[in-house]
Amino acid sequence: MNTFAISSGAYRRYKLTEAVRHVALAGYDGIEVVADIPHGYPPALDKSGRDELRAELARRKLAVSNVNAGPMTAIRDAVRPSWIEADRVLRAERVQHTLDAGELAIDLGAPTVSTIGGGPTDEVDPDDALRYFRDGLREIAQAAAKDKCPPLLICPQPDLLIRTAEDALRILEAVDDEEVGAEINTGHCLRAGEDPAAVVLRLGPALRHVHLRDVDDDGTVVVPGTGLVDFPAVFAALHEAEYDGWLTVDLSGTEVHPDDAARRALDFLKPSDS
Repeated sequence: MNTFAISSGAYRRYKLTEAVRHVALAGYDGIEVVADIPHGYPPALDKSGRDELRAELARRKLAVSNVNAGPMTAIRDAVRPSWIEADRVLRAERVQHTLDAGELAIDLGAPTVSTIGGGPTDEVDPDDALRYFRDGLREIAQAAAKDKCPPLLICPQPDLLIRTAEDALRILEAVDDEEVGAEINTGHCLRAGEDPAAVVLRLGPALRHVHLRDVDDDGTVVVPGTGLVDFPAVFAALHEAEYDGWLTVDLSGTEVHPDDAARRALDFLKPSDS
């Protein structure tokens, strides 16, 4: 059986330490820390804040499943600055944010840090975009090799450079470094026209973290079990692939109160994993 966590993104109205308490009371074993405001934006989380967070995690017996370095709303928005900006200064901001998130992940004992699939491609040549992303990933991999960052995981996402499992495998082959792997979000898979269960099997050992997100027919995030994702098929694929990493529930954007949604999600998902 796998271990369940939940993203702090569902608890944006709470301080991060308060979110930890809510997550523990909902019955989870871990929490994913989003490295952005209002929670884990690294420049805003000083030593005393990190000490307080570690103490609360220990008190609640929660682990950190992953540090999500995807959104950068503290600077701009959910995907920008991206890895593939035409402006190298903006690309450097994305790289530095990821390094800072990786340092936070080490501080919190998280096994991985995740990022977006490159970025929007509307303002950059496709060949340049791939080169920029590859070079940025290699920079993070070098830091990870020096124990300054945990492995970095790429999450395919609709409307970005890396949107499918095949896109992810191609960039992983280009980077060719064990410090870089893949993450999936089941809701993103569905929105990109892919079967999440098939994506699990296609990525195989490259898959190191899973976001469990459900969506309805217009892409709205809903509580798992009430949308379109076939979670029994996803769990069957995870078992076939012998995946033994974290399963992080992603409720970011749901209209249901996070405590209620968190409990309902776990009640639905845990039996599927048995």
